[in-house]
Amino acid sequence: MMKSLRIALLAAVALLAGCAGPQRNVDYTAFRESKPVSILVLPPLNSSVDAAATAAVLSQATLPLAESGYYVMPVAVVDEVFKQNGLSTAADAHATSPAKLLQIFGADAALYLDVKKYGTTYAIISSESVVALEAKLIDLRTGTLLWAG
Repeated sequence: MMKSLRIALLAAVALLAGCAGPQRNVDYTAFRESKPVSILVLPPLNSSVDAAATAAVLSQATLPLAESGYYVMPVAVVDEVFKQNGLSTAADAHATSPAKLLQIFGADAALYLDVKKYGTTYAIISSESVVALEAKLIDLRTGTLLWAG
């Protein structure tokens, strides 16, 4: 009885240890020093195979920022300003210098997004939707990287 209890206890510990993922240490020093109030979300680059990924990700990216208390430049206005200035693709917007973005929009920081995976895979009785992004937040006043993930 005691031996089976030990085995069950070891199995439980091993199971719980397997659930813990690696801790990622993120340095927020530059972010805290910058204290951005307004954020410009650039149109995402699309490295995935789904053409709808850019619009879908952009439509969902601003709400969590706004709910966290940041002023987020309106997506429709940003899109129109880029188009009026001859920047019709996300790559063109990402290639614009932080100083120029600051001059045009007056935002404290810009969020650069790159969609790596987007879509749903189907199996016989299940499906899995996957969205994977790379993002970085750049201080437009100094060009400093505030956060990446």
